[in-house]
Amino acid sequence: MDAPKKDKKNQSKFKKYFRWPLIVLVLSFCLSMTFGVLSEVALNGANIAIAIVVIIVFLFVAILTDMIGVAITACDVKNYRAMAAKKVRGAKEAIMLQKNADRVSSIVADILGDICSILSGAAGAAVATALITQSMTDFMGVVVSSLVSAVIAALLISGKAFMKRYSLEHADKIILLLGKFLSIFHFSKNQKKSKNKTNKKKNKSNNDKKSSGDNKNLNMSEVIEENNEQSEEVKTDEIKETAKTDNEKSEN
Repeated sequence: MDAPKKDKKNQSKFKKYFRWPLIVLVLSFCLSMTFGVLSEVALNGANIAIAIVVIIVFLFVAILTDMIGVAITACDVKNYRAMAAKKVRGAKEAIMLQKNADRVSSIVADILGDICSILSGAAGAAVATALITQSMTDFMGVVVSSLVSAVIAALLISGKAFMKRYSLEHADKIILLLGKFLSIFHFSKNQKKSKNKTNKKKNKSNNDKKSSGDNKNLNMSEVIEENNEQSEEVKTDEIKETAKTDNEKSEN
């Protein structure tokens, strides 16, 4: 009896401490490979303008994900419960996000944010190589590449610092907006389910009507048969009475 209990405890410890980090490892590897391939395709042979646009997109996503990661840990679930009681759109999704705050924060801030930060640095290296010309010395090449990476790092850190303060002050609004965005997909699923339920109810009502109509027809046929039987019995009684009266008259 002790061995199964130990196995269950070991399984619960594995799920608690190792399962989610392993999922994060696989997910981060797949996403980093995907974003890395896409950035390499976009930046391969591209000019400086396209590379700068790619850097801005990566920086925006990294700052936005860091803001969501901070807000999910700072929001208050009581406000969302009150909103859910009033049937405010996105409140249920916000409650779901807050209950899984550790996983949402790790996916959004740690995985997506860090991947975009790293890839913005890689895109900065592409910009630096495009800026460095053959006439420049090695020292100037180092200065240009260092300057590009420093500008990207400064924009990233300052953006995260600004949005972190904003996310702490407006955490409830940020997660509610995210819940409203997620409710779009959840609402479409609910619409499909409600349509299926209404179709099932209609089919049931039609079947009930058909069965009630069949029962009515059966009852009517039974009534007609009973009436026919009663009429036949009346006719036979009348024939017997007439026969008796004729016999009495003949005897007289």
